[in-house]
Amino acid sequence: MEGNNKILVTVVTYNRLNDLKECINALKQQSYDDLDILVVNNGSSDGTEEWLEEQQGLFCIHQENLGGAGGFYAGMKYMMDHDYGWILMMDDDGIPDQNEVRNIRESYDEIAETMHKEVILNALVVCKDDHQHTAFGWARGSHRSNLVCELKKKRYFNDIHPYNGTLIRRSIIEKIGLVKKEMFIWGDEKEYMARAVHYGIGLYTVTSAIHYHPKEKGMRVGVFPFLAKPKILIKPKKMSHYYYRNEGFIYQTYPEKRKKMWIFFIAYCLRFTLRLDIRELVKFIKYFNRGRKNNYEE
Repeated sequence: MEGNNKILVTVVTYNRLNDLKECINALKQQSYDDLDILVVNNGSSDGTEEWLEEQQGLFCIHQENLGGAGGFYAGMKYMMDHDYGWILMMDDDGIPDQNEVRNIRESYDEIAETMHKEVILNALVVCKDDHQHTAFGWARGSHRSNLVCELKKKRYFNDIHPYNGTLIRRSIIEKIGLVKKEMFIWGDEKEYMARAVHYGIGLYTVTSAIHYHPKEKGMRVGVFPFLAKPKILIKPKKMSHYYYRNEGFIYQTYPEKRKKMWIFFIAYCLRFTLRLDIRELVKFIKYFNRGRKNNYEE
């Protein structure tokens, strides 16, 4: 191992072999070469394991499906156990631009020195099928544009869409710990960034580092019938309990988030009550409160 300057690029995958191939191909063409690629395979059954075992120049972890949270936990642990100085994290359906790793790594010292603190950096996450817009919306109240041309007017800005080209220094992980693996999906990245902010670490997007990604999953819908605003994010009901539980944990754990907890809670209760979706209302209350109590038992 080459000590504390090498980056471990960690890709978490589950049953998306074609997407994974595209992602790995893009990583192998990076203009920055002081990196290793680790693929964490979450128990894929579509030929992913067999394909990975045929590849050269990749490190692999094969495990049961532990979700994105369990996958990135495994990647972080591997990075810490093998003396890498950096980890750069992404899902299998993202495609890094050829200069993504170089531009994000070479921006680190300048941003950290300018802001006088440790930082986590992220690529600008652009919609794979519409390069004029970001793949994800920004947090409610940020008033930040989704137009790529507007965002690129600044070299970097204080906001990120994590785990899509996310660069984290070893010293930060030593300070705040690994990903909360119990979260499984939909919230582990938000929790980790909330934890970072709680410890005084800055979060910045580097606009010259481009990461292409499919448009955000889930629907942003109005709380009240026939009114466009306010909106909340609705996840597929089959797995929505993960989202509710993880949000409950985040809002309860971090003072920076706690002041908005009851706004979040009331908005979802109103949405389900007004549509007489009592089953989802009960599930929301149950799992949100489980998260507040850090109860991750199934």
